[in-house]
Parts: sequence; structure tokens; C-alpha cells
Amino acid sequence: MLPFLFAWTLGCAGSPTEALSWREQWELFVLTEDGSLIEGRVAVGNTGLYRGQGHFRANRWMDGTTPIQFSMDGGPADVDVGDDHASVRVGSALLGQYEAGPHWTLRLAHEEANAIIHVDPGGPAVPMVTEINAWGQWTAAAPIAHGSAHGWFTAGRRGGKFEGRAIALHRGGDGVIGQTRTAIAVVAEGVSIGLDAQGESQLAWARIGDREAALSSLALTAGPGRSQVLDFRPDSDLVVTVEPTAVGGESNGYETLFGWERAAALASGLIANRSVHRARATVAFEGETFTAAAVVLNVD
Repeated sequence: MLPFLFAWTLGCAGSPTEALSWREQWELFVLTEDGSLIEGRVAVGNTGLYRGQGHFRANRWMDGTTPIQFSMDGGPADVDVGDDHASVRVGSALLGQYEAGPHWTLRLAHEEANAIIHVDPGGPAVPMVTEINAWGQWTAAAPIAHGSAHGWFTAGRRGGKFEGRAIALHRGGDGVIGQTRTAIAVVAEGVSIGLDAQGESQLAWARIGDREAALSSLALTAGPGRSQVLDFRPDSDLVVTVEPTAVGGESNGYETLFGWERAAALASGLIANRSVHRARATVAFEGETFTAAAVVLNVD
């Protein structure tokens, strides 16, 4: 993860973490074998009342039952970002590479919920992308493009143990990006396809079996109904149609801010509403078609 930090600081005058527009985000998505969706994310930044405040969110959405939703907020004294920015802690909750080795861990213990998630990395190595604008720079990376996850996430009698496939994303910088964001990840045995697009920044990857698809002609378009389409043609004969399911939820990006902070954040385009859902993907690749699990994230 050191290259991420190095690229992030290039071209910045002084430390980017001192900028009012600085923020950093760690995200983990797990598509479990029982059909649920787990999301863990931590956001740290200077857009609120205090520099370096942090917000931890962890959710488990399950089909046909009440979701498990956990939140923890902390000031600078409650937040600890690892020296290489590969991990972060807010209070007693943590996410990232906290133990020896490249795997990720999500851990929380609270009267509202308990979770320990272990993720072994996998999938193609995804080159990070950086956007530079008048305010600074913004870098996005996918440390885990197709990992293997197991653990438990419970609240009372809800939830339990699980196994599944996982994707981890890491984003941060002091550049201002106010455009909408769409992130899609598709995973199956031997399949890892993803896109995290916001403004001019487009983090993408695609591997099927031992084949890497060309990304130069990749386009994201709207499909029938609520579906979205990743079209890699003509450089690769690959089309992926992703249809969200009811497993997932929405969150208000202003929930942690005071009134005047909301106005400032809205004017800067820093905070937005977030929707994340498990999805069904139909993959058409070189004359063959198959289905896979997917996650769809939209921020606007």
C-alpha cells in the first residue's frame, strides 16, 4: 500500500492531510454464500467540525429480514490511521491490514453488533488511478479485487457465520470531486470484473479465467429498468449487465454533519447520498453467457 501513499502525496504543497478538502475512505464489500451483502467502510477527513474526524459504518443486509446496521463516530483522538494508510481505527472498530500479512480484517464489538471478518486477498493486480485538479489530487485503488472472506456478523439472534467473496477499495486525497460515483464489482469462480468511476477518474479491471480484458474502450451505460451495463467492446468481446436486487440499502451523506457543515459540504460537492445493493450480473464473453454475483454502489 506504500505506492498509494507515495502517489497521493506527489505534487501536493505540504501535507495533503492538512487541506480542508482532504478525506480518505476504506471500503469492504462481501457477497456471502447465503445471499446477503456486507459492507464495511471508514471515512476520515477534515470537512466536519474537527480535522481528522472519523466515521465507521458496517451493515449486513439479508433477504427477507431486518438488516444489521452499526455506526461509530469519533474525533481526532479516537482515530488512528496506519503509517502506510493500509488500515484505520475509529474507537474500538477497525478495518484494513491490521494483522501480519496482506489480508484485511474488519472488527467491531459493541452491544449493538459484533463482527470479525477475515479477508484473504486475490484477483488481478489493479493499477491505481490518480486525478489531479486545481485543488489537489485524488487517488483510487483496489487492494483486493476478488478475495475470500469468512467470519461472523451478528446482532442478537440476527446474522451469524458466513463465507463469501470480497472486494476492497481505498480512495483518498485533497482534490475536490463533486461528480456522481458508480462502482460495480462482479465476482465468480475465476471471474473478477470491476469499475469505480467518478468524474475523470476510472479505476477498472477485468479477468476471466487466465484472460485479461482490454479496458481502453470500456463504457458504462444504463440498461433496461434499473440495470447498468459495462461494455468493453470493441477492444474486448465482453458485455456485463448488472441488475440490482432488494438486498442492500441507502444512507444519507449528511447524517454526521451540523447544519452549517452540510451547507459547506454541499457547496463543495464533498458529501452525497449513497446506495449499495447486491446484484445479479449477466456476463457475455466471446460467445458464452453466464451469471455471477455482483455489488453496485451509486453515490450522487
